[in-house]
Amino acid sequence: MSVEHSAGFPALAGRRGRMKTVDVTDDERDILRHALGLDRARVSYRNHYSVSPKAETYPICARLHAKGLMERSATYTSTMIHFHVTDAGKALVMG
Repeated sequence: MSVEHSAGFPALAGRRGRMKTVDVTDDERDILRHALGLDRARVSYRNHYSVSPKAETYPICARLHAKGLMERSATYTSTMIHFHVTDAGKALVMG
């Protein structure tokens, strides 16, 4: 079950340079933390998340990509897609 939380973080510049807040669900925050290794350590030691397009977590990564919190790597295969957390995503979970 996902619960919406307002991050209250001015993550992305909108039109005219105004900052907008980005809301993330608990599931989205978990994916960001996992990609950075923060689910196992206090300090980030990686920045990647590999997922099959058929996995239930793929739509979560796609939403994070649309929000500008993850970017899709140029390196991927037909069975796995690799995502990296953007600076905005890092600031959201580490800040």
